[in-house]
Amino acid sequence: METEINLQILWEGELNLDHIRWNNNKFQEFKLTAPLHKKIQNHWENHIKSYPDDYDGSLLFLNDFHFKNTELFLDTSYMKFSTATYMTKNKVSVEKGIGVLGVQYLVFSPNKHYIIMGKRTLNESYYPGATTIPGGILEIGDLNRSPKEALMREAYEEIGIPLEENACLTAILTGWNGISVTFLISVNLKKTYEFDPDESIKTEQNEWYGSLKWFPITDLLKLNKDEILDGLTYYISKLEKSK
Repeated sequence: METEINLQILWEGELNLDHIRWNNNKFQEFKLTAPLHKKIQNHWENHIKSYPDDYDGSLLFLNDFHFKNTELFLDTSYMKFSTATYMTKNKVSVEKGIGVLGVQYLVFSPNKHYIIMGKRTLNESYYPGATTIPGGILEIGDLNRSPKEALMREAYEEIGIPLEENACLTAILTGWNGISVTFLISVNLKKTYEFDPDESIKTEQNEWYGSLKWFPITDLLKLNKDEILDGLTYYISKLEKSK
């Protein structure tokens, strides 16, 4: 598997998730031009033949964001999953707005010497075989939650071990696939949980080959950069600059 990574850093820093707010959310659908509608339908019909477990859900789409004092406000709409898969397959980039709102997690051990990582199975429609940190895509139903709950939902669904409450947004990234924006969140394993670097972290998600595992941060620079996704690429670039 080979990925084309051309990351753009829209923001980086350290912002507690309690300081993020929904703002002026519009239940409008991001659509491509009408002539492409039939092509999207045909593409989706072929897609579900190969990936029958996928469904055409409504993904949260980030139109824009802005800071006011110490709080971050997110303007959103939505995009159908069928449109996102068509755009990804045919390399059609978002021209208006920022992109489908994805989230990835840098989950650190208490001593900050390890992070949780895994390898995606080869039968996944979304970047099969990629080495990456846990993450996912927000859906329109996440607007019924607080932004913090929505942004941490995938972490609790995928990781299944106790995490500290003071998770922070550390970067907002875009550009890597043309249609999505990644909120990169850092969070620590709860200190009361007995940390074992050899632990295999079981998950109910079927997207991982084997299980999630703790990986030494000192070994990250040895990874093949053609096989990792955006959040991990960004973090490794920061490690390289700090050497």
